Amino acid sequence: MKELITGFITKFYEAVIIFLAAFLLLALIGFGVQTWRVSAWQDDYTLLDAKYKTDLATAEALTEKAKADAIAKEKQWSEKLLKAEIQHREDIKQIITDSNSAKSAIDRLSRQIDTASSRMSTATRETIIEYASASGVVLEKCVNEYRTVAQRADEHAADAKRLSDAWP
Repeated sequence: MKELITGFITKFYEAVIIFLAAFLLLALIGFGVQTWRVSAWQDDYTLLDAKYKTDLATAEALTEKAKADAIAKEKQWSEKLLKAEIQHREDIKQIITDSNSAKSAIDRLSRQIDTASSRMSTATRETIIEYASASGVVLEKCVNEYRTVAQRADEHAADAKRLSDAWP
């Protein structure tokens, strides 16, 4: 009976050792598979991290370029605006000078008309006809100038409206 028990214990230990060896083999295989999966995830993470850093650097570079372009464009517009303001001031000065000159000419003409009107009562018939003819010529020139100024004013108003309508 002792041999039977010894044989049974031997077989039992063999079965336990085989079971433990199989369990150890399965555990090592499972550990290897998990290590492989973690390694694959790390590789994927490394690739995604590198892509993220590359995309981030590209986005930052594009942002900096856009900022630089915007600053350059703003500087260009500021310079253009400054030049336009300077030109506008010069134009206004010229307009004021021209207006003062025209005022002086109008004052002289008014004095001449007043002088001529006061002399009418003593003037000869030929002088009055000559005066009336000259007045007609002056009046015609005034009408033509008025028409030209009105046309230019209308053209200017149309240009200003077009620019205003076209402005973003």
